[in-house]
Amino acid sequence: MKILPRLYPLFLGIVMFNFIRLTTDLAKNEAFWANSMRFHLQALAVTVFMCYVFDYESRYFLDKVKPRLNLSPAAEYFLTFLKLFVMVNLLIFVGDHIGLLHLGNTWVDYVIADVIYIPLLFMYYILLRSGKMEKELQNRILQLEKIKVDQLEMELKFLRFQYHPHFLFNALNTVYFQIDEKNEAPRRTIEMLSDLLRYQLYGGSQKVPVQKEIDYLRTYMNMQKLRMSERLRLDVSFSPSLCEQPVYPLLFLPLVENAFKYVGGDYRIDCRMTDEAGKILFEITNSLPPLPPSPSGKKGIGLENLKRRLELLYPEKHSLVIKKEPEQYSVKLMIEIDAL
Repeated sequence: MKILPRLYPLFLGIVMFNFIRLTTDLAKNEAFWANSMRFHLQALAVTVFMCYVFDYESRYFLDKVKPRLNLSPAAEYFLTFLKLFVMVNLLIFVGDHIGLLHLGNTWVDYVIADVIYIPLLFMYYILLRSGKMEKELQNRILQLEKIKVDQLEMELKFLRFQYHPHFLFNALNTVYFQIDEKNEAPRRTIEMLSDLLRYQLYGGSQKVPVQKEIDYLRTYMNMQKLRMSERLRLDVSFSPSLCEQPVYPLLFLPLVENAFKYVGGDYRIDCRMTDEAGKILFEITNSLPPLPPSPSGKKGIGLENLKRRLELLYPEKHSLVIKKEPEQYSVKLMIEIDAL
């Protein structure tokens, strides 16, 4: 099936040349393909060559050039007609002067070639264009079908696992009331854990005020401090002007998680979030242990997932700079936000 399209210009060239011969030979009451057979075969070869050149140029134009130019159909057809007029007449002129073509009545032959070759080549271009549009339409339909299937799979997964969060919250609630009221520390830990899980599970995928993200990060950091060494020096600063700016949830959490996971050495974590000219700037730095941890064979997916989410949610409206030095690891995230 892939070989057949390569033969289309050959078939077109043969048909076009025989139309020329029918028009000129029968009009002169001469036999079909009369006179020199060598000149006829040369002219046929030139015609087929022209068809292959036009086929290649048209496919390249449709694939590479047209999408960048964003032409209207009228402008596209006019440009194609102009290219055909120049190509056909230039090829006849060059072929005649180098002896490949033999023109009996020069101007009449030019007119006949234009009247026959240009419409047929133009129709061929329209067929190529229609084929490409049909292929693009089929690809879009397949993509839409794939999206629908993916959405159904996600919905099924959500329904399948919907029970588990309720079970977890009920279990945490049970443990909470089993702890004596005098033991405030574990009860407070369970409360913080419940708040974190509730925000992650039911926060949704729509934008939220950045203040909710800040509250969530504070809760997460406070819970992490409970299990960390007293040596940990945590310096956190959130700009007071950060309040109602809309952001997608859980974009900063992976960076904070990494900082607590890999902190070592001086046990220092510095975290800053500010806003500047319609942008949210988030920076977090953690010290590293003198010797890197031994590889476990597993690669974390948190940062990769974050990069993918940023590409989908903030295309060309974010930057993520990660810098690893011998003694510290720093990340800077910038997000352009929309006004309320």
